[in-house]
Amino acid sequence: MVETLRRNKYALIAVAVVLLLLGAWELIARIIGSSVVLPTFSSVATEFFGLFTTGTFYASLFSTLLRCLIGYCIGFVLGVALGISAGKSKGFSAAMRPINAVMRATPVAALVLLLYIWVGSNVLPSVIGIMLVFPIIYEHIKTATENIDPALCDVLDEMGSGFFHSARTVYLPLTLPHALSSVSATFGMNLKAVITAEVLASSVPSIGRQIYFANQNLVYDVSRLFAWVVVAVLLSVLFETILRSIITKLTNRISWLGIR
Repeated sequence: MVETLRRNKYALIAVAVVLLLLGAWELIARIIGSSVVLPTFSSVATEFFGLFTTGTFYASLFSTLLRCLIGYCIGFVLGVALGISAGKSKGFSAAMRPINAVMRATPVAALVLLLYIWVGSNVLPSVIGIMLVFPIIYEHIKTATENIDPALCDVLDEMGSGFFHSARTVYLPLTLPHALSSVSATFGMNLKAVITAEVLASSVPSIGRQIYFANQNLVYDVSRLFAWVVVAVLLSVLFETILRSIITKLTNRISWLGIR
């Protein structure tokens, strides 16, 4: 028993802190005595579990995750492909520099307003996800490609290796772990950006739309607003945890892409 507690002491500390924060939330809410200012944790928990009994919840959850995954996958693939190209070519890297800088610097709210008319409210969140994920993955891959031993690149040139063969056998195995190491964190950022875009664009169905709708009826639905925010937070934490575990195993087995 003692050994089990010792092995899991950090997890127990985390659980204890969570319980302490939830208890403080409940106490402060009861002291304030106004659900409009701060609803009690118990009322939010009741509303939260009540969401699972509605079809709207599952439709919103599925749509948000789908938009998030589409945007992330496209942004990741583009970041890897163009990052390798930029790492190999200084000219291409120079051409990409202003584009990447604009994507990194433009606020999400401004992007939503600019892109809303062009792509519509349902496609917009995925586009926002692409524009958030791409610069991060691109920079990781470009830097990793630039740091590859030049002698190895010379050998590939002497062998007449084509771009795709070189990418599959050398560049991907040597650079992909750098991108994979940031997947769990960037996925959480992507999810938050997608939900923010859904709120601003009022995408239907979506978690963002439900947050927006609850906010418009704040006097009556403040507990529901908190419940949907909890859904978004738990979703982000859950996927970050799952992806961190998957990436760790995948990085250890990525040798199948390596040089034979």
